[in-house]
Amino acid sequence: MEIKELFRQNIPRAILIIFLFVLYTLGGTVNEYLFKYALNDITAGNLTGYVQWQAIELALALLVALLLPVATQTMTRQVQNYIHQIRKDLTHHYYAGGDEKVSKMQNELTANLKLLDNDYATPWIDILSAVLQIVFGVALLISMNWLLLLFTAILAVVTLLLPKIMEKKTSAAMKEVNVKNEKLLNTIEHWLGGLQELRRYTAYARLSRELHKASHSYVDANKQSYKYRNISYIINTFGNAIAQIGMSALAGFLFIFHQISFGDWAVAGSFAFLIFSSIFNMTSAITRVKSTKELREQTFLLRKKIKDESENKQPAYGITVSNLSAKYENGEQISYPDFSIKPGAKVLLTGDSGTGKSTLFKLLLGKMKPESGEIKFTDQAGNLIPFAEAKVGYLPQDPIVFPASISDNITMFNEKLADKVEAVVSGMQLAPDLAKMSNGVQTVIDVKNENISGGQRQKVVLARSAIHDQPFVLMDEVTSAIDRAGSEKIIDNLLHSNQTILMIAHNLSPEVKAKFDQEIKLTRTRKEANR
Repeated sequence: MEIKELFRQNIPRAILIIFLFVLYTLGGTVNEYLFKYALNDITAGNLTGYVQWQAIELALALLVALLLPVATQTMTRQVQNYIHQIRKDLTHHYYAGGDEKVSKMQNELTANLKLLDNDYATPWIDILSAVLQIVFGVALLISMNWLLLLFTAILAVVTLLLPKIMEKKTSAAMKEVNVKNEKLLNTIEHWLGGLQELRRYTAYARLSRELHKASHSYVDANKQSYKYRNISYIINTFGNAIAQIGMSALAGFLFIFHQISFGDWAVAGSFAFLIFSSIFNMTSAITRVKSTKELREQTFLLRKKIKDESENKQPAYGITVSNLSAKYENGEQISYPDFSIKPGAKVLLTGDSGTGKSTLFKLLLGKMKPESGEIKFTDQAGNLIPFAEAKVGYLPQDPIVFPASISDNITMFNEKLADKVEAVVSGMQLAPDLAKMSNGVQTVIDVKNENISGGQRQKVVLARSAIHDQPFVLMDEVTSAIDRAGSEKIIDNLLHSNQTILMIAHNLSPEVKAKFDQEIKLTRTRKEANR
């Protein structure tokens, strides 16, 4: 987030915002200045002149009162449009880039943008207003006495330097708030995601302890941030008060020695308050703006335009694996057998729990780096595809569906595929399930309340893969929630497709296993690739 980008978001509206704030500030400053003439008239006994000046001041005050909400509302629209654009850029980053934790994405798209709104964009209103008030105030002081202007300039420089005392600490504290907030969101995701299981085993105490620990860290970070802000506020307030007293004292001496009028003395005191209050507001706003420096840099890096990798990926049809091994953080290492899968082949991946089946999928999908070995994907003609450019389908055991119709979940919002839905629904044994639903394929999936079963979700995702005709698909227990009869029919349909399939499955009958072209069997002691 940068002020230049905020301005360029809508240039005509930005110009209007500046114009409105100029009018607002000019009106308020002139109103203060005109009070000098009212005081001079009242001290001279000129009641008519006093009343006239008061009427003019009232009219200006009403105008200023109307301008402020209009200017603020216009600025708010500019800021919110800008934040909306940033959110779009971040969404594009997460869509086109690598996988990120949900908690991190939530933090960036909500909490961080709120911080940037409150502590970067909004303070610029205070900065703009303050600068204008200082400029107009100084201009009018020149007309009174040059010493007032000189003294104001010296005090202004001193008060403007005061925020630098706490600048680094407030910035570091803001960064810590961001880190702790992300950690809190991560804790909520991990522990409340298994809330039903925690209830089942009466584990409230552990849930409460984990959330309390993460929440306490976040609260402590906020306390520290507010502590440094308050210290900065006290320093700025002290400097502001000294400056105002000094300015009023100087004006008093000038009045005593007949260098300025009584009206000038009174207005000089008001201008001292106006100018140094503006400097105080500006320094406070600048402190808030500078505290977001690291957060803005982080957001800038995320917003850098990155190419959607999926646009350059080539569909893989076959694969060759050699000398492949993976190592976990705890030191355990898994070695895999060498194997090749030709285009269109149907391969079964079996093995007991812990033998590395899911890990192999992570390696093939690039979600985990191998300790050693090579993974080579090939296209339909057998030519090598660079690993980073290979496009491979993946169906997880826990299928991902969206709060949209079953039809949209199958086509993934591609209307051109709508006429193929009926065929894939039938092939994946979903038709009998749809017949029981009043809206059939147009039934909207309720992700929160789970209005479709786990088996039906698996069938939807299988239909999704089939309709998009993915050449090479990794399937992880994709029929585990489907009854045996339905599962065998689905597998039979998959085995008759043109897709290259590497499937993890358990408890298949010998008859079904025999239909696969190849079986890769993993064990803890040895790994075998059989035909």
